[in-house]
Amino acid sequence: TICDMDEFTAHHYQSKFGVAKSTPIHYKQTEAAKIEREIPPYNGWGSEEDSRANCLKLIAQAPKRDFIKFMKKDRQGLDSHVLRFFARLDTNRPIDMDRTFIISFFLSDDTISVFEPEKRNSGIVHGKFIERSKIKKPSGEYYQAEDIYVGAVVNFRSHQFVIVDADEYALSYAEKHQ
Repeated sequence: TICDMDEFTAHHYQSKFGVAKSTPIHYKQTEAAKIEREIPPYNGWGSEEDSRANCLKLIAQAPKRDFIKFMKKDRQGLDSHVLRFFARLDTNRPIDMDRTFIISFFLSDDTISVFEPEKRNSGIVHGKFIERSKIKKPSGEYYQAEDIYVGAVVNFRSHQFVIVDADEYALSYAEKHQ
């Protein structure tokens, strides 16, 4: 059904098909229902901020970073502004009880990396255990510097770690920022 047409189209229909222009049919337009955009759940690939940015725009853009915080807390001379903690896995499995880890918390962007030092003849591959990224707590919030301290039990991607020691910079930072 044709509801309406302009003069050019009416003339074309009249000359080609012999159809005369009829009276226009007016219909009440319903307001387009605003469709709420659903962001799919995070699938584990890349960072969560990147995945969200890919869903919001046609041409993906990197998420905005806190540049002022980055400049204040980035490496300045010999000060690296990285809190390093010595940790072990909180487990009952005999093979994992002796595993040790170095947890690094980067103050410039609140990211965390976990490294496993080499232990000869253990049969376990050493090196990068968790890539540097923002990590969420089980409650859904991101870990902050005050959440990681000596004696704390932290859960990084289904692995529970007990913080047993820290380097001098991390201890002095904790004393200054209590």
